[in-house]
Amino acid sequence: MRVRSNSEDIGRCGCGRRIYCDGSHGLTETEWQALRAKELAAAKHVDTTTAVAEREGQTTPRVAR
Repeated sequence: MRVRSNSEDIGRCGCGRRIYCDGSHGLTETEWQALRAKELAAAKHVDTTTAVAEREGQTTPRVAR
């Protein structure tokens, strides 16, 4: 058992897919690839949303007249 040999491994998964155990080791390779694609798409969306918000924050404020 890994935990007995290294207590720092508590909560880590040995399958290599994640640094923590979330059960992804139980997925087939096809299911794993689909999950990764979904996660990457979500991360890309967040990056795009953040970039737009930062860009809008740099615009000069409009003055009400």
